[in-house]
Amino acid sequence: MRSVLVCAVAGVVLSSSAFGWGADGHRIVASAGLQALPAEVPAFLRAPEAVAAMTYLAPEADREKGASKSFDDEHSAAHFVDVDDAMRVNGGPDLKALPDTRKKYDDALRAAGSDQYGAGYLPYAIEQGFDLLAKEFAMWRLDVYGEKNGKTAEDRTRFAKERVWREAIILHDLGYWTHFVGDGSQPLHATVHFNGWGKYPNPEGFTEAKIHSPFESKYVRDNIHEKDVIAAMPAYRDCACTISVRTAEYLSADAAEVVPLYRLEKQVGISKKSPEMDAFITKRLAAGAAELRDLIVDAWHHSSDLGVGYPPKKISDIESGKVELSNLGE
Repeated sequence: MRSVLVCAVAGVVLSSSAFGWGADGHRIVASAGLQALPAEVPAFLRAPEAVAAMTYLAPEADREKGASKSFDDEHSAAHFVDVDDAMRVNGGPDLKALPDTRKKYDDALRAAGSDQYGAGYLPYAIEQGFDLLAKEFAMWRLDVYGEKNGKTAEDRTRFAKERVWREAIILHDLGYWTHFVGDGSQPLHATVHFNGWGKYPNPEGFTEAKIHSPFESKYVRDNIHEKDVIAAMPAYRDCACTISVRTAEYLSADAAEVVPLYRLEKQVGISKKSPEMDAFITKRLAAGAAELRDLIVDAWHHSSDLGVGYPPKKISDIESGKVELSNLGE
């Protein structure tokens, strides 16, 4: 099943190039991030077929837009977060001290005259995707252990089949999630000034033009190359922190690039190629690819502490033999 999935998506990659940082940039983030994974993560994630799958799936969250008004109203806000000049979300919660649930986040925004759909909930899309990936890694680890250590041939065969299915699920969910990690490296996805400076104090005279699509789409497609992004990626960073803290740091760094982007647009524009804009965008895509790589590694590390079965048993206890496979419920 995993082979069918990755071969199918690999065959479609080259036919779907008419998108921007909703596609070309997202593909670069996914491909560069996967290629940079260390040997400690499962080998199936580092295979060329997996990179091809991620490259195809990375723009999926944009492709599905327009499914219905109800669908779009719920999901479109996952792509952005409107950070203001005080580094607060629409005058509400501080970006670096967000509530621990989307409900509490929405409550805080409503108290400030907004809500999660108007302000965007990108931080939670990133955090929840990380949590899901870590849980799926834990279930994969159970299947790998059971495939080798099941008491009967029937048990081992069952675990082997489930491992294949789990790999297909991980590839799909990871590929989809790469989109939101990529969105977090695009400065115009982390600001109230998302498409021109807007009706805010503007002492530097920044543009009011709709720069969002030209910046993330045509410029990336025409001028930015994956090899340069890979070369610009920083080394793995273990922040030794929670996913909430790491996500806040990531998005805060992105939001801090909003004013530099507008200054650069004022200086060189985005209608023509320039070394300065090339360097700026390459660095932002490299930040997204590095964050994706780091989050996958962190999710792999975190998976050993998660429980599987019911009642849940820690996967590290199962792998060490402390907990028998026969003691796991569904």
